[in-house]
Amino acid sequence: MVRRHPGGYIDVLPVRASRPTPGPARRERRSLLSEIDRGGWLIFAAQGLSGLGTAPFVVFGTIYQRQLGASAVEIGLIAALGMLVATLSMIPGTGLAERYHLRPTIFAGWLLAIPGPVFYAVAPHWVFTAVGTVFLSVAVINTPAINVYLTLGVARDRLAMVMTLVLSSFSLCMIGSTLLSGWLAQLVGIRWVFFFSFLALSLAGVFVAFLPRKELPPEAGTTVRYRDLFRIPAFVALLVLFTYLTVVLFLPWAFTTLYARELGHASDLWLGGLMAVFYLGSVMMGLLLTHLRRNLGSMLVVLSFETAFVASGIVLALGAGLPMLLPAFFLRGTFWSFRQVMTAVVGEALPPAAWPRGYGVFALATGAGAAIAYPLGGWLYARDPGMPFWWSAGLMGVGLAATFLARGHFGGGRLSQAPIQPALNDEVLPEAA
Repeated sequence: MVRRHPGGYIDVLPVRASRPTPGPARRERRSLLSEIDRGGWLIFAAQGLSGLGTAPFVVFGTIYQRQLGASAVEIGLIAALGMLVATLSMIPGTGLAERYHLRPTIFAGWLLAIPGPVFYAVAPHWVFTAVGTVFLSVAVINTPAINVYLTLGVARDRLAMVMTLVLSSFSLCMIGSTLLSGWLAQLVGIRWVFFFSFLALSLAGVFVAFLPRKELPPEAGTTVRYRDLFRIPAFVALLVLFTYLTVVLFLPWAFTTLYARELGHASDLWLGGLMAVFYLGSVMMGLLLTHLRRNLGSMLVVLSFETAFVASGIVLALGAGLPMLLPAFFLRGTFWSFRQVMTAVVGEALPPAAWPRGYGVFALATGAGAAIAYPLGGWLYARDPGMPFWWSAGLMGVGLAATFLARGHFGGGRLSQAPIQPALNDEVLPEAA
């Protein structure tokens, strides 16, 4: 820097290098990470361990039931039973979330899941796997509580990204654990892999046991009646749309790995690798599309997920050879992230006071949709293994059109608020959740 003095001479001053300002992407990333508190990171860790524990069921659950003598229809009925139990669990789960008993409910859910893999590991008959499925399904009683817990203290326009990032740890750990499960199954047999699941789920329970309290929002003393909840046009439209999409998503879900085994002749290790590709697609596409949501809008993100699902269904139905299965499983990974995005989009459509009941109703409706899809998928698979994939691709095409028609209901900032009323006088809420 040059400075001129009144006498005419000049001198040179040292130039101080200005500190580079972080770019928008870096600022946004740091801001996003700061939105996740200690409780969010503990759930991140617990979800990751749950991914380790869930991998054996995802990769080998239906194959194991088939080995124990279950038919395709019976496999579908077991899955439907599990989803029915999970759906009914939303009723008490919603009530607990409404009263902001969040941390005990979240912890109880993980404890309920622990006996599930034990029943699988010792099963002499496929009926025992149905009992294990019931334990794993009733554990989702904590789903509304987890959603509300993660929502507390987060700005509305950051909900989708925060929830997707925290819950993506499940998919991240599934990438490696599916490979590990395939290797273990090939080394010691499928039955012993479920003991590994037992250890992982038990360790996850340790993390959620130390969840910190969260301050309740000002709306905690108010409640939204169910009839008022259904007077929110955006919520009703998204509830109907996403319930339909859930039926489509779950139609072929239980038979994806069985399809790869029976038609693609994939080994245990290959199945683990395919599911690793599946969850890699879930993480990469889920985080990318959710990150772009602020520029694209929620509707375009949902349309992108639906398009990827249609493409994967067509590829799976056209050929079951291993080279074709790799891109199909990668695209099919959108299944897992799509469900998280749907939950966040519904949360954007609701005022904070309606979150507990809104999340509960959403989980109840979509759970019922999945319960319908499982036996229907089993019936289609029994007729022809490719039928669930063809049908789901065609029905998702209808979902693309329905999503476009419902475009006016996306975008939480423009949605109307539900009428709220004071909580009952005899209802005592905790000071913190």
